[in-house]
Amino acid sequence: MKFLNKQQPWRTRRDLPLVPQDGATAGLALHQTKVLDDHVLTMRIKEGETGFVRRSSLIYAAGDFRMTTKRIAAKALPLLGLFSGQNLWANRFEAQSDTMLIAGRDFHGTVLALEVEEGEEVWLQPSLYLGHRGDLTFLVKRVAKREFWTLTRVTGSGTVWIKVPGRSFRQPLDPQSSVIVDTSYVSVIRGAFKAHGRVFTSGQYLRSGEAENVRLRGDGDVLIQTEVPITAAGRGGILGTVLDIFL
Repeated sequence: MKFLNKQQPWRTRRDLPLVPQDGATAGLALHQTKVLDDHVLTMRIKEGETGFVRRSSLIYAAGDFRMTTKRIAAKALPLLGLFSGQNLWANRFEAQSDTMLIAGRDFHGTVLALEVEEGEEVWLQPSLYLGHRGDLTFLVKRVAKREFWTLTRVTGSGTVWIKVPGRSFRQPLDPQSSVIVDTSYVSVIRGAFKAHGRVFTSGQYLRSGEAENVRLRGDGDVLIQTEVPITAAGRGGILGTVLDIFL
């Protein structure tokens, strides 16, 4: 066993050893531009500015700031959150100097920035919300006929960040013809749309197991994700509400 040489000055810095196959590759992986990639949210706010990050998602913060916690999503019906489990809690960061916030979620995916402008609507799965900045309003609403499907409507002016699990693809919507989507895999809908459940008959439901499919049509587009986070699967109702209060 090697002991620290007492003659060795404490001011001498020694890099941590790199375990992968070769040091050059490991060093590149630890480069700042590789660390702060599109798997996390990196939000920079200047003195006097405000940013919101989903509760329990903060990885790193640098700068002087004041932080408070609030529920940011209102509900169209008083008991809607009780049955849907769609309560959004966020930490509000008010920067007192230049501040950098890094946030993430406990599943693999890509962080996407959604620009919201006055007069338009963006609808998102609240479990994917990661943070936002600007003057935005969040409202939980039931969005499908014959299907208890709820999304969070975002309006105002600003940017909202989501973390989409797996890969994603964009599907344009048509007001005259509909597409069939599984509600578990819809991450974002932009623009006006209509959703109608009960795509199949009751017998087909039992045989196919496709009970969460809806017909979707509209003037905007829909972003489809290819995976469902394990942490979000099955979270809803009263249990989802209790968990979302603390997460």
